[in-house]
Amino acid sequence: MTDKSVVLLDVGGTFVKGGLADSTGELADGLTWQVPIRSDGSRKEILESLEKSLREGIMKSKEPGMSVVGLAATFPGPFDYNAGVPLMTHKFADIYGMDLKEWFKGIAGKDFKVSFVHDVNAQLSGEMFHGAGTGYKNVCVITLGTGLGFAFSIDGKIQYSSTASPARSIYKMPYMDGVLEDYVSKRGFLKAYRELSGKEEPWLTVKEIGVRAGAGEPAALATFSHVATLLAQAVSPILSEIGTECLLLGGQISRSYIFMEKALKEGLAGVASINRISPVAHIEEAALYGAFATFARQYPDIQ
Repeated sequence: MTDKSVVLLDVGGTFVKGGLADSTGELADGLTWQVPIRSDGSRKEILESLEKSLREGIMKSKEPGMSVVGLAATFPGPFDYNAGVPLMTHKFADIYGMDLKEWFKGIAGKDFKVSFVHDVNAQLSGEMFHGAGTGYKNVCVITLGTGLGFAFSIDGKIQYSSTASPARSIYKMPYMDGVLEDYVSKRGFLKAYRELSGKEEPWLTVKEIGVRAGAGEPAALATFSHVATLLAQAVSPILSEIGTECLLLGGQISRSYIFMEKALKEGLAGVASINRISPVAHIEEAALYGAFATFARQYPDIQ
């Protein structure tokens, strides 16, 4: 690894996942960490978690003798990624409107380089830079988890909004008697399983449904096929419009991709441009790779 390094932070609602990358984007083996964070916490609590996450990276960089030159962080939206200002009211509300770029520089020094990227754009960037999207120009990533995320590239360029969020969202698309996220996200999987199994299990998780599908339970297998079919029906026109060559599924639910594969591919058979449909190559690290790729575009002198 080279001696220059960048601290990478993937900021979620309950944990900040950290890693170190050298100037080529290679992740340092064994130098990862997690710091608890409360997205509903006070300003003081949130900032303490972010500061601890950064300082942990700076401290770990000393083990291989690396010099930290900057920070690349992913955040959920709404967020002004160009300015480094969170605009969320549903989570991290107590740091709404705060200039995080300057705040991080206040900890690490005025010459410290800082970049921010939307968490779904980071996954897309990471997979194009160092994953299953390598070699494709029109790539789409759909993230399945508590919510439903979407990001895409055209001619090798990730498409952004004016605040550097994904250029297009699908979670709030009108669908049936609600929006698409009601049917294709954690709550959609749980609802489908309840209806197909006839069971009421308040403690149930999508991960457990995946375990049951792996054991061959019909209702669990049918749940994944059902949701995959709904997703394919909803996004097929969008993927055709974009000319999607490669579709990748990310997020924790994509760990159960094998149970969705057949129905998803059948549902998207009419999208003539698609050459590949698969899960992301790096479920855990894709966002970190993408954070670095964003940083390197903003600060090309790192490489």
